[in-house]
Amino acid sequence: MNMVTSSKGKSLTPSLDDTDLACLMALQADPRASWRELGAATGIAERTVARRIKRLMDADALRVIAEADPLATGRGVVLHAWVRCRSGRVAEAAEALARLGATQLVVTLAGRADLMAELTLADAADMPDVVTRVLPSIEGVEQVEARLVLRPFRRAGQWRIQADGALPAGPEPALAQPPVALTEPEQRIVAHLMRDGRASLAELAAQAEVSEPTAHRLLQHLVERRALSFRVEVEPALVGFPVEAVISVQVRPQAVDALAAHLALDPTTRCLFGTSGASQLFWHVLCRDSLHLWDVVTRRLGELDGVLASEVSVVMRAYKRCGIVRAGARLGADAA
Repeated sequence: MNMVTSSKGKSLTPSLDDTDLACLMALQADPRASWRELGAATGIAERTVARRIKRLMDADALRVIAEADPLATGRGVVLHAWVRCRSGRVAEAAEALARLGATQLVVTLAGRADLMAELTLADAADMPDVVTRVLPSIEGVEQVEARLVLRPFRRAGQWRIQADGALPAGPEPALAQPPVALTEPEQRIVAHLMRDGRASLAELAAQAEVSEPTAHRLLQHLVERRALSFRVEVEPALVGFPVEAVISVQVRPQAVDALAAHLALDPTTRCLFGTSGASQLFWHVLCRDSLHLWDVVTRRLGELDGVLASEVSVVMRAYKRCGIVRAGARLGADAA
């Protein structure tokens, strides 16, 4: 792995080789796997796997984190805010949005909206205040359109750096169990894993003030009921996908499930959600170049029955991903 450095010799962004990519793909498949398990999965020496991944983490190019799903706990909601800004105020508004603790994703766009932000609210009762007061009062914001996430079909944590011939994961099934609120120990475990998705059971037990076997049982329960999932957060451009777009897809209601199942299997799909608003699907795609994006939004969408309209917005810059403030291709400090 080579490092791009500044004039002062400080590392900026890593340049990944095939060994790095193999390690990353194995880590994506099992973010909490041991170094030994990752070595066995890749055929690369355990020490080499550990060294490569730790180097990426030390360079702030990689982080393993957990994501809590408010839909599985029955209290919170996820909002997508499409924001138009006053002329010359886009960057200012994006930085302010990224500072909000509730924002998980903040990107600037080339499209009808200037910004798109995803917010996770712990309590649905907070939504009116956020939509009508908090977001419109941000300096530079001119107009806000809020859409409620109603169902996940594919989460960003399910996206994979595709090896040749590899098939992506299928669509996420609907929740089979009613939402269940988190207990106090579960909340502590989730909060710690959102900072460090590879935290040991000993660390989790200490945080939750329970025994290690209890921490293991609680963690398993959280994952099984899909209240918690793990992901490897890395800037797409570093792994060969420098072009990304968010696409609002308007679909005939009777065709939504079949079309979502098809799009969830598309290797370009970073995430796919059913939302409120005029467009039923929010589709976030990662592409190798602009011609690849053109193929996605013309041929791939065009061959699907039930699509009524689509609106493509190209991501210009990510200010925040999965609750982590970005600094170019580097991960910045944790959000407040």
